[in-house]
Amino acid sequence: MNDIWNAIRSGYEEHGRARREIAGNSDQAIRRAKQAIFALHRDDRAEAERLLKETKALFAACDAPMKKFADLRTEGPYVAALEEFAEAQLFAGYLKNGKLAAIDRRAMDASSYLGGLCDATGEIVRHAMRQVTLGNHAEVARAFETVEAVITYLLDMDLTGYLRTKFDQAKRNLRSLEQMNYDISMRK
Repeated sequence: MNDIWNAIRSGYEEHGRARREIAGNSDQAIRRAKQAIFALHRDDRAEAERLLKETKALFAACDAPMKKFADLRTEGPYVAALEEFAEAQLFAGYLKNGKLAAIDRRAMDASSYLGGLCDATGEIVRHAMRQVTLGNHAEVARAFETVEAVITYLLDMDLTGYLRTKFDQAKRNLRSLEQMNYDISMRK
């Protein structure tokens, strides 16, 4: 019986070490993705790109333990990091190409992508506000079109729970852009 118990204990401890390793890497990935978003708001695209590469490397470090313990793919910190990574990539693509572009396949599971997409609308609003203060009013119209397209896309889905909350936030972001457009038009 002791052999079985020792094997169970050993497996449980190994799983715990892997979980802690993934949680640590995920926390760092969240931090790097957030820093990348802030760098993008400062127009420091080189720094944002560097931070996103570091984020990818942190995810790659999670691969080996996840191969052994597949259940760790659903750990909260890892899922949150994927969503933050998706948000950062979507926002970076918007700034680079003027639209929401394809992102790293790792962050393409439906929940991570949709959560990141909803959150990216908030970053687009912040970017539009900054552009208004710089006198670039056309950016608000472009931001409005992009966020409106996101809302139109999401309306066709029956989002529930956490994603429904994110969708509601995205709709509020669209209203903010509508208000900005209105205010700009009234000043002209």
